[in-house]
Amino acid sequence: MLIAAIAALTLGSDRAMAGSSRLSFEGEAPDALTLRYETVSPFAEERALRARLRYWVPDSLRFAQTDPGYRTAEISREGSNVFAGTVALPSGTVYAVATVEDLDGNYIDSNFGRLWEYVEADPGGRPTLQARRYQLLATSAFSVSRAAAVAEEAALQFPGQPEFRVRQLLFAQSAIPAASRTALLRQHALRLTELDGAAREGNPGPVELDALQRYAALLDRPDLASYWSDQLVRRYPQHGAAAMAHLQSIVRSPMTAPRKLEDLEESWARTGAPATAQVGFRLSLQLADPVLTRSWLDRHSRTSVFRDLSYDTEIAADMMGVPVLWPIAEAWILDRLDDSRDEMGPERPLDQSRRNFRAEVSRHRARLNLYLARLRLARGQLADAVAAAERSVGETWSPHIFQEAAEILRAAGSDLRAGELLALSRVDPVAPLNSRPVSDGSPALPEPSEEQLAAARTTMYDRVTAALLEEYVDLEARVRSATGEETTLREVVGDSLFLVVQAYRPDFVPDDALALLDVNSNELRAAGVGTLLIAQRPAPAEPEQPDSSLSSPRFHHDVGYEAWDSLRAWRQVQYFVLDPSGRLRHRGEDLETTLRILFVLSTRTVASSDVAPDRKETDT
Repeated sequence: MLIAAIAALTLGSDRAMAGSSRLSFEGEAPDALTLRYETVSPFAEERALRARLRYWVPDSLRFAQTDPGYRTAEISREGSNVFAGTVALPSGTVYAVATVEDLDGNYIDSNFGRLWEYVEADPGGRPTLQARRYQLLATSAFSVSRAAAVAEEAALQFPGQPEFRVRQLLFAQSAIPAASRTALLRQHALRLTELDGAAREGNPGPVELDALQRYAALLDRPDLASYWSDQLVRRYPQHGAAAMAHLQSIVRSPMTAPRKLEDLEESWARTGAPATAQVGFRLSLQLADPVLTRSWLDRHSRTSVFRDLSYDTEIAADMMGVPVLWPIAEAWILDRLDDSRDEMGPERPLDQSRRNFRAEVSRHRARLNLYLARLRLARGQLADAVAAAERSVGETWSPHIFQEAAEILRAAGSDLRAGELLALSRVDPVAPLNSRPVSDGSPALPEPSEEQLAAARTTMYDRVTAALLEEYVDLEARVRSATGEETTLREVVGDSLFLVVQAYRPDFVPDDALALLDVNSNELRAAGVGTLLIAQRPAPAEPEQPDSSLSSPRFHHDVGYEAWDSLRAWRQVQYFVLDPSGRLRHRGEDLETTLRILFVLSTRTVASSDVAPDRKETDT
């Protein structure tokens, strides 16, 4: 079996391009695959590289809730620009995705954000039904555009499988003008009638039944949706899809929360579905019952499905809002803080660098430490409260964290330190989308002195610039303006410090990120900072044409992925700081952090200099 994903275009070898790479999977069975990676990107100079893979093995009871497996494999230089290695995947693996990174884990080749795929094939070389199912499940998580293409391909290959029609309809509704949706829904209504008739005459499996009830619901056929949901639960009561259908009926029912929890208890005993534990925990919070909450939280914590550190922090925040649950919240927080995060392990997404993963973990740890500080403060353990608050401040740079920590320090009797932390919050240059109000009942915070503000500016400079990059990019990379005019990064950047927003499609940039950019736009212009928004593809509502604008006039078009290669991008949305000399100072996944770096570099006038400012000029 030979499955290879090849870049869409081949460019000259004089350019450093991840896009000209190729990763192939060779072998007769997935339990002994040979990985072969060919590249003329900067990776070609490495001694060895690492491939990171997620794989899926079909589970007869847990289709949508199967936690994907994880593997890493070191691939060593085999020849000029060629690396090879082997990876063992379990027998029965039908689908896997991979990225390649350097051994430090800070640079990634993700095949333009599409990742490389292993897809189980039939004797004729066509993807199997199970492979298509998991391919659609996986790509929906890492690439909406890729998932939409997979849904179309799978629907053509397996026209009688309703799960592909469901995704096809969902993607199509968001990609066509509103005026065309009536005809689209009419076409799908006819397909639903055909699939409904075939299912009644045949023997559909649980995945098909689940898809039929969802397809009917999307097409406003509650009668069919209810019928197929009942059939799913009756025929396959142990399947994860049946558990989800039963769970939805419980959640939507008019029963009281205690009665719903009783039904969830029975469902949990029958299937043990992770989603049941998730909903059970949420309902137990409403009742503020420590015994129930502890029981459902324990069940929820046994699985990583639906959970990561971000969600674990959200769980802690929810329990902080219920004082009677604080002992449980404290144990949960301490367990999360004690849990080491493997930067090379499965917790880090395939398309996230170690540096950005570490920053994300630190942001969550800062929030957890603040919750812990408030719990200790409420018990009168002032020294422990102060220690936890100080740990939160050391984890990350965040004005909100500084302000909340200042409140805790003031309540613990440390006015001087509270003023210093408030000064850190005040000197931050990024205008937030919204300000966090001071907690009700907390004492008024002391106004920081001029000396504290001056020291805070120096601290900000040191912390913000500590991890600046020293990379040079090719400013001759071409981009096309919204009017169709072709230009280069050099012509766009000129003599300015620049923020570059790189996105696979304009609509992939989160709305709150664009809003944050707009809020700070005047200050960026006043600081002499330019902004360049680049997209590889147009939004789906408007087809791409050679000399037309993308769907958003704010975006330039990345001609042949040249800017992507020059910046060494790997995610579908990333943020860069570029100085006039072509030096890349920052590559990140958080816009607020990127804006902070831009403001610090522009006001300190060190965008093109390695000389640190005079520490005496702290009020610059």
